[in-house]
Amino acid sequence: MTEFVIRAITDKPITVVENVGEILTELKRQGNNLNQAVRNLYYDNDTRAELNSCVSKLKEIYKSLIAAMGGTSNAAT
Repeated sequence: MTEFVIRAITDKPITVVENVGEILTELKRQGNNLNQAVRNLYYDNDTRAELNSCVSKLKEIYKSLIAAMGGTSNAAT
């Protein structure tokens, strides 16, 4: 909120991301999946494929967020 006020006062561009709720929901879901996979790895379960899948999905979500904010989509690789 502070950054928004400072940008508004100083006439700097303000980025509005549409559908951010959906993106954040998916990001939370994948974060939970990653936590579960790491927990399973800690307890010696074979979860390497699950971890790789979670990391790939998180990278896709971060790329979408960066692109939605006007950045380049290759920053989260």
